Amino acid sequence: MTLSTTHTPHYIATPNGRFLFFGLLYFVQGTMLAYVLVFNNLYLRLFGASAAQLALLNGLLAVPFILKIGIGLLSDKTALHLPLLGHGHRTPYMRLGLLGIFLGGSGAAFVHPVAQYPLFLTLALFIAFGLAFYDTVADGLAIDVTPRAQHSQVQGAMLVGRALGFVLMAGIYGRLIVAIGWQVVFASVALFALLPLPFLKGVSAVAYRAPGQQFAWAALRTLWRPDIGLFTLYAIVYSLVVYGANAIITLFTNEALGGTLVQVGDIAALGGLGMAAGGLMGLTLGRRLTIWKLGGITAIAVSAALLLIALVADLQNMPLMTFIWGGALATAELVFLTLSMNKTDPRIGAGQFAIFMAISNVGTGLGQSITTGLIDTLDFAWIFGGMAVINLLAIPLLRAMRRANAQQ
Repeated sequence: MTLSTTHTPHYIATPNGRFLFFGLLYFVQGTMLAYVLVFNNLYLRLFGASAAQLALLNGLLAVPFILKIGIGLLSDKTALHLPLLGHGHRTPYMRLGLLGIFLGGSGAAFVHPVAQYPLFLTLALFIAFGLAFYDTVADGLAIDVTPRAQHSQVQGAMLVGRALGFVLMAGIYGRLIVAIGWQVVFASVALFALLPLPFLKGVSAVAYRAPGQQFAWAALRTLWRPDIGLFTLYAIVYSLVVYGANAIITLFTNEALGGTLVQVGDIAALGGLGMAAGGLMGLTLGRRLTIWKLGGITAIAVSAALLLIALVADLQNMPLMTFIWGGALATAELVFLTLSMNKTDPRIGAGQFAIFMAISNVGTGLGQSITTGLIDTLDFAWIFGGMAVINLLAIPLLRAMRRANAQQ
């Protein structure tokens, strides 16, 4: 794909510029996930929220991400023309998402999460819908502007950026809450939503929607190819194992190893650093190895990391174990996302990519339900070991996909 240099900023038109640009976009996402994944439930519980209120909030927050398929297809098909937000298939949607995050974060700082629960829930959904718009369309933009040979590198840059944002702010938010109060976290989320705006300016729709990338419903027929069926199975196996195991890492540290909440938080941060390291390693290996070789190596690494945790983990070595696990998780995610980009038809880039994400979310939901549902009946070691064995199914699936690709 040849990009127009007339309308395209240097940070889109060059490989290193693209890596930095998308790394920044996902750094912002990581700063927001640091609040959502680490502190959101703690915040509500501190103010007396019931389990039912937590369940309702977390259930509703999943809705925008289920709707990402529709958001992606809408972005592929319909160019927005809105005052201040600009026009085009990608950046106006991203600005709209960032605006939703800014409004939700700004408002949540002044709302009691329990006494004003319906209003807080509404503002939380503003943030979630904003993040879903921003994330979905940023993926579509990456597909639009990144040559196929650089898919793994740009996905590595995204993973590193998100991990750095998560690690940095997971530590800082906790200290800010103690020193100033919870309001500063929501103010930070709102301000981070403004960070990408100067870099989105000038990314013209003309520059990145080439004739071969124009929307066509016929592109959905590619979903019925044999290799897509194999990829669907791979996506479910990968996500079931990786995110099912990840869901019980902190529970294992706290309940089985006796770690305090402070220790659990510090260990989780090290897992984030491991993810950053894994993203960098995947970025480097992606330049030298085919995605099939990288996928096979990664599948072995994931199973090995899970077996290490199952067999030798204790409170003293758990920081190292979590760092290793974070690296394996990030590299596995890199392989999946790179394959998703490779298999996405550019005519429906954001929509088809979102479909692949939805498929992986099925595996994630199953994995998290299975692992958390077993912790009262099975020893953690057996759960981690079982996940390690299931993960080995990824290797023959990768080989079958490679053969299907060659035949195609």
